[in-house]
Order: sequence, then structure tokens, then C-alpha cells
Amino acid sequence: MQNLRAFLSPLRAFDAVYRAKGVSRAAQLLHVTPGAVSQQIKQLEAGLGVQLFQKSGRAIEFTAVGERLAHRVCDAFDRLQDALSDLADDQRQKKLRLKVTPSLAIRWLVPRLHGFYAEHPDIALEIPTIAIADDVRLEGADCAIRHGMGEWADVELDHLFDDEFVPVCAPDQTVQLQTPSDLLKANLLHSMMRPQAWPIWFDSAGLAEPVPARGITLANAALCYQAAADGLGVAMAQRAYVADDLRTGRLVVAVDHMARTELGYYLVCDPVKASTAPVQLFRAWIRTVR
Repeated sequence: MQNLRAFLSPLRAFDAVYRAKGVSRAAQLLHVTPGAVSQQIKQLEAGLGVQLFQKSGRAIEFTAVGERLAHRVCDAFDRLQDALSDLADDQRQKKLRLKVTPSLAIRWLVPRLHGFYAEHPDIALEIPTIAIADDVRLEGADCAIRHGMGEWADVELDHLFDDEFVPVCAPDQTVQLQTPSDLLKANLLHSMMRPQAWPIWFDSAGLAEPVPARGITLANAALCYQAAADGLGVAMAQRAYVADDLRTGRLVVAVDHMARTELGYYLVCDPVKASTAPVQLFRAWIRTVR
């Protein structure tokens, strides 16, 4: 079978015949002669090796195969048109849609966005939040922030920060906390979004004991950090999320040990939209953020 690109013109003529319900009207839509449309259809039939139309008196009708193909071709052209329209809208409106998890938005991205808006106040940024950091899909968005190994072949990406865990608590909660084993007796704060955070940290600290059941389980990391600052216990924190709190002293590192994994956080972009001005400007900015 020939390359798809060789069929684009015949498929365009075929789509026009289907939409216009006739060769003559399709020719008017395409601003060509009916003979030119007929020739394109013959080329398509020859290339595919199937009959797409059959004559019924002076009119032509789609064969069963032609009808099935017409529906799919029509849908494909509609999808392509939608993609081009979205691209044009984003260029014209300077809008960028970014998907992130709630904790990442609250603890890392939003506190830094003033820098982006200081440089680009004319770009409208939409940030819908999603539930699972490991599976952030790009449907309905220009970019997303994913958690993983950075091995996605279908996107363009920028590394943001590594997966690094530190236990944090309020400054007055550290009196009894000197070594990793001391945390086995502490009130631990667990995030439902990252239930393996504490086991990862204890394992890296050389403690084989299971994580104590004692503690509080909260919906996400942002709630855990708030609870830690309020003196309710010790939270396992993504270091990048609590950097500002550690600088101001709102939170402190409970025990000086950091656990690292092979994972990280990445800005991923739809390759089709990567060349648009809003995406290019946002990527250039986020590469400078720490």
C-alpha cells in the first residue's frame, strides 16, 4: 500500500463528495472541475484496490466499503480541523492549559507563578488539577507535570526536580527525634497520594521495621505539611515542596536523612503544540525555576 501522503488529495476529494452528496457539488467546494474530482476518486480506488462508488442511473452511490471509509475519513478530517483550530485559538488568545496534581500546584507551582506573570502578563494560564501524578494525560491540555522516569516517547519534556524525601515537622517537635529509629515511635502523617513515601525513607535509612500504623492519613501531601506545621506529627515531604517552609523555619527537618529514588518530576508537552508561543515561553520560564 502506498504512503498515506500520496492519498491526501484523493482523500480530500472523497471527503468532499461525501459531505456534499455528489461530485458536482464537491467540485464547487474544492473549486475544481467535476472531472478532476472523478479522477481523484479513481486514483483512490486504484490505490486501495476497492470500489468506493457504484452508479445508480445518472447518480453515484457509495458502496458498503465506501460508506465505512467515508465515515472514518470524515472523522479524521474533523479531528485534524479541531487540532488546527485549537492551535490557532491558543496562538490568538495566548492561552495555556497545564495539568498538575493538587499538592504540586499548591506547594511548588503556584508560589512561583508570580515570576511567570511578571514576564508574561498577557498569557492566560488554566491549571486543572488531577488525581494521579503517575498518569497525567495530555488530553485537553497543552502541558502537564508528570512523575516518573522521563521515558515518555510521545511528548517533549523538561526535567523539573528529583524525587527526594525528608521528614519534616514543627520546630518544637524535634526534641525526641535524633535518629531514624526515633521516628518509629512518632506520630506519622501519611499522604494517600504517596503511601509508599514513609517505607521508601525507612528502607533507605537502613530500617527494616514496618512503618508504624500509628498516625494520621490525609488526602494529599499539602494537607500533611499543614498538619506537620500545626504540630500534629511528622510528615514525609518532597524536598522541593517544602523548600520555602524550611527557609522560613515554619517547618524543620526532623531527622537529617534524605531518601532519593530514580524518579523525578517533568513538564511534558504535546509535540503538536510545543512550537506555540505560550508553550515556548512557559517552558523557557520553568527551566529557570528552582
